[in-house]
Amino acid sequence: MSLRTLARTAPARRTWTSVSPSLTRARSYTGKNEPQVQVSAGEDVQKIVAEAERLGTGEHGGKWSLTADGRGLERGFRFKSFDRTWAFMTAVAAECKIQRHHPEWSNVYNTTQIKWTTHKPAGLSSKDVHMARFCDEAAGEFGEVRDEGKGEGQGK
Repeated sequence: MSLRTLARTAPARRTWTSVSPSLTRARSYTGKNEPQVQVSAGEDVQKIVAEAERLGTGEHGGKWSLTADGRGLERGFRFKSFDRTWAFMTAVAAECKIQRHHPEWSNVYNTTQIKWTTHKPAGLSSKDVHMARFCDEAAGEFGEVRDEGKGEGQGK
């Protein structure tokens, strides 16, 4: 099920606290085995799911994917050169310092893979969606290379 479908079915969804009290799950009863958004405790579940949908591959044209465990967002970026990639990562790192939130990321020459997730309390949080949005904006400023035919960068 896509993030778009999860957001659209929000009224039919129930929320509960799992065995771990620090993790709140947003679940839709469709019977499919696709990842479901798992939101950090204390966050507004419907707001986070809606924000994640906007960042996802739905009609809004987002490029972020829900991680396999449903606790984060991930995306790849590609730039023209290593210098532009490094400048992008430096800008993201500066915002990380301000937000006091860091990604799981890797870099090979002109590509960067980024995963945003919150570890305590585990799940997707408002900081994750804020930083994903920031990455999209920064990528545009640093000249992200769009793949022909896909209309996106180095996404999954």
